[in-house]
Formats: sequence, C-alpha cells, structure tokens
Amino acid sequence: MKKANYYFTLCLVFFTTIFSFINMFQIVKISMNVIQIVMNNLLPSLLPFMILISLCLSLGLFQLLSYFIQFLFTPLFHLSPHMSSLYFVSFFCGYPTNAKIIRESYDLGYIQIHQLQHLLSIASFSSLSFIFVSLKLPLSQSMMLYLCHIIPSLIKALFYKDDIQLMKFKTVIYHLKNPHMTFIDALKNSILSSLNAFIFILGYMLVFQFVGYSLHLFIDNPFILGIIQGCLEFSSGSIQLLQFQSFFVNPCVCFFLSFSGLSVLMQVDNILEGIPYSFPKYFQDRFIHGICSFLLCCIVQYLTL
Repeated sequence: MKKANYYFTLCLVFFTTIFSFINMFQIVKISMNVIQIVMNNLLPSLLPFMILISLCLSLGLFQLLSYFIQFLFTPLFHLSPHMSSLYFVSFFCGYPTNAKIIRESYDLGYIQIHQLQHLLSIASFSSLSFIFVSLKLPLSQSMMLYLCHIIPSLIKALFYKDDIQLMKFKTVIYHLKNPHMTFIDALKNSILSSLNAFIFILGYMLVFQFVGYSLHLFIDNPFILGIIQGCLEFSSGSIQLLQFQSFFVNPCVCFFLSFSGLSVLMQVDNILEGIPYSFPKYFQDRFIHGICSFLLCCIVQYLTL
C-alpha cells in the first residue's frame, strides 16, 4: 500500500507540473488563494494546538489530563487513560493535528499499534474554527453540521472493547518529574515537527486544488465540481458547495468533514510514515464515517422541514 501511495503521489506531482506550465497564470492565482486560506484560517487555528500539545506530551503534562479525563471517557468508551485524553483533545484540534499527536504518543510508548489504529478511526474531526467560523453559516446550521459530523464517531466509540487499567496519580507525578526531554529540546522538537506537518498540509492542498481546477476542462456542472472538489480537498469543496441551494448541500458538507478528503488522508499517511498501521483500514473508516454523517444529516434535515 505504501508503494501505491508513492506512485499515486508521483502521478499527482507529474500532472500538476504539466498543468502548471499550460495554465501558469491560473496556477499563480490558485496558489495565492491556498496560501491565504492557510495563513488566515489554518495557521492561527492549528499551529498553536500542534506546538502546545506536542510540548505537553514531551514534558509529561499530557498525563495530567489523562488522569482526570479517564474517569469519564474510560468507562464510557473503554479507552485507556491516554487514549481518552487523545480522543478528548481531537474534538478541538482538528485534523491532521490529531494524527500528529497520535503518532507522537505511539513514539513515546503511550499507546500500542492497535490502539493507534482505533484512534485513527474515531478521533478524526474538522477543527471547530472551520465549522463555526470559516464556513460563515448561521449558528443553528453550523451546530447541525457539527453534531452530524461527530455523532457517528461517538456511537462507534461506545462499542469498543479493550483491557484497560485506570492510571494512578503517582504515575502522573512520575512523568512530571521524569519528562522525556528538557524544556528547550521539547520546545525545539514541537516547533520543528509542527512546521514540518504544515509543509505537508500546504503541499497537498496546492496539489489537490490544482487537480480540482483542472476538472473544469472536462466537467461543466459547478455542483458536481463542488462535490468532486470536496472529496479531494474538504475545505474548498465545502465552501464552494454551500453557494448552492439544494437539500443535499448540508449532507454533502457533512460527508466532506467526516471523510476529510484525499488531501488530508495523504497528509496523515505522510505524518504516520514508518508506522505499521493499515491505510486501507483508515480509508475505509473515514469513508464509512462520511456516509453515516451524510445519512444522519439527511434525516435531521427531513425531520426539520
């Protein structure tokens, strides 16, 4: 599967390079739009979370959250204390930050590979700022999208079973007294790894924006183009689709948020490079989550008509 992802990426780069030379002025315009989205929306909403959470993990502070959150999430979702804290934080940090902190937790030995795979299936959410701010929707509509986005994950999390033990407070004290690295090293590592993650985000957003624009040469229907764009890159596809008046607009946006788009899937795969997780299983979980969110939103809309 790694080879398939590699060849897929090569094809995207080759196509983008050829397309860029043919449509140079449009590519410059699209690049400016993507950079503006990253600077105005993603950078202020995601980067602080990436740096701070990574810093807390390295210094053992994350264990303090794990200790307190375990009393609610462990009996409810049958997650280990550390998995519980990762799941809780994922509701706020958005993807691909969730994959970054899951990977760092695995590297530090806090979770095992089967726990990492389960977290990838349930702890993948769009950032709150994108749903409630960037989409520029009425509060009631944003809340409906958010609930239809997270409820399928919550339901799946309820059926997870694993052997778990509650964390003792002396374990928290131990990690606080014996951090994995010094503050300076932890800060340096957090900043560098976060900036590296943003390189993946910007790169794949640009590539899939170029691919989406190239589809205008073959497809004339703007609604279908919006759907395809959302499957490629969820943020621009969602914003584009919300310009239309249709019963299926909100359900499609819910699908984009839960599926996360090929761009995010490829970002996560690069962040998890070297870890023996199953990308096909991850893709399947994201697709099923998207379908469930789509159907749930259809039902909610129908009942509120």
